[in-house]
Order: sequence, then structure tokens, then C-alpha cells
Amino acid sequence: MDHDTPPFRTLRLTGRPPAPQALPLYGRLFPDSGHDDLNRDQQDWARHAIAPWTLTHAGHDVGVGGFRIGFAEEGLEVLFHFIPEVWGQGLASEFLAAALDHARTVLREERFFGTVAHDDTASRRVMEKAGFQPIPDEGTARLLMRLT
Repeated sequence: MDHDTPPFRTLRLTGRPPAPQALPLYGRLFPDSGHDDLNRDQQDWARHAIAPWTLTHAGHDVGVGGFRIGFAEEGLEVLFHFIPEVWGQGLASEFLAAALDHARTVLREERFFGTVAHDDTASRRVMEKAGFQPIPDEGTARLLMRLT
């Protein structure tokens, strides 16, 4: 892959591998664990070239999204987190559709899962629109969803 070409792009989003300059975004999205999350994503990228991208829209870092290898589940875990200023603009749906296409064509993966907080109806709708269905499991803090 050409190092000048972003590994991921949609109509409005550009994704780049996790890097130290993404720390302010990680800190904002994950106040209690941003530094550790960024370190884990950088290590995963270095080992496997699979980790969430830093997502940029209109020249600004607006989110983190991509995949993690699902060691406890079959397939790749998909995740996405956006700053509140861009919620409601359709970026999550745009990201998820393009990310799944990328994973199928570039990573050759067909199995996907993700988790959402039980009260995060917006993210759940985004995932359901992409074909994910909830897997019933009472008593967990997050709802497991699988692409069907």
C-alpha cells in the first residue's frame, strides 16, 4: 500500500491508522481510557494492520472507527465513536457501510459483530440498518449484535 494513500475513505470521511497525534481525540471520546486505548490500537495496527482508524471529516478529527480481531467471538469486531458535534449527520451509517465493504474486499472477512450500550438507541439503529441483529443475553452491560 502506498504510504501517501489513506487506507480508508468514504464520500465524507478519511481514515488513517492510529497515531500519537490522535491522543486529544481519544482523550475526548474515552476520558477514562483514551491513552491506553490509543496505545492498544497502535500496537494492534503494528501487529496486524487491523485496528480502528482515526476518522477525519472536513479537515477535523471527528471519530474513531474500524475493526478489532475478535478473539472471544468469531469474526471481526466493528466499532465506531464520533464526537457529539457530528452526531445526526449520517457519518456513522456512511462509515459502517464503507467499513464493512472494506473488510469484505480488502480483509476478506464475512463475519462481524459489535456491541452497543443498551441505552444507545442511535448506534443500535445504525447497526440494524447495516444488517446487524441483537443477540439476546440478559444481564450484560452491553448488547452483542451480529451481522446476519
